Amino acid sequence: MSVSRPSSQKPTVIGFPFIIRALIFIGCTILGIALGYFIPMIAQWAATLPWIPFQGPLKLISSFSGAWVTTVVTSILGLLVGLWFAEEVIKDTLRVVVSGEMIRLEKDGGGQELSFENISMVFLDGKQLVLLGHAGQELAREKYEWASERIVSALTAHGYAWSPDGDPYKGQYHRWVHDTPDLPPAVNALLKAREKALKKEDGREAKELRSEAAKHGVVVRDEETRQYWRMQATEPR
Repeated sequence: MSVSRPSSQKPTVIGFPFIIRALIFIGCTILGIALGYFIPMIAQWAATLPWIPFQGPLKLISSFSGAWVTTVVTSILGLLVGLWFAEEVIKDTLRVVVSGEMIRLEKDGGGQELSFENISMVFLDGKQLVLLGHAGQELAREKYEWASERIVSALTAHGYAWSPDGDPYKGQYHRWVHDTPDLPPAVNALLKAREKALKKEDGREAKELRSEAAKHGVVVRDEETRQYWRMQATEPR
């Protein structure tokens, strides 16, 4: 696969615009304050229902009275929870910086930077942004649900090869089953552990195990909890 020479344009940043970020913080803050304000009243109502657990803490909270506790203390707590939640929402959303020299993926407080020369193809696999290397290996796979049209425009404008039909290797994947004979025992062990992580919805563990499989030359993709695999050093069909 070949790619165009890097462009001289300024880097393009794709992520939540300022106005959306502001709305998230404002909305979560308002909801947090409202929830904090009504917590004593909610607890008082819940304490009257004997089937609801944690009756002790509920009765303690419902014993709060007076404007000071209700409007200041619990509202401030709700405000802090709202701010924390807004920050987590923004951190969990992929931010992509595209230039003629590199693509930087930022998420969960961390980042991954990949140079133009090492990227052969970029595509969307459902709601996941995938970057491929020249040996068919996956350099990155991150969930991306925001403004996919913008990212396509940014990548093509900066000279990256974009696959409009999705994964060029999609015809080479095989359904993984326990102890697949075409895979070494180490990879089968990794995919068995990864199957458990997928069923537990442990995304971080599943991502780490996918990276470990890649070290053995195996590319893994998912459909819900089903895993599919192919070898890296192949040509797309």
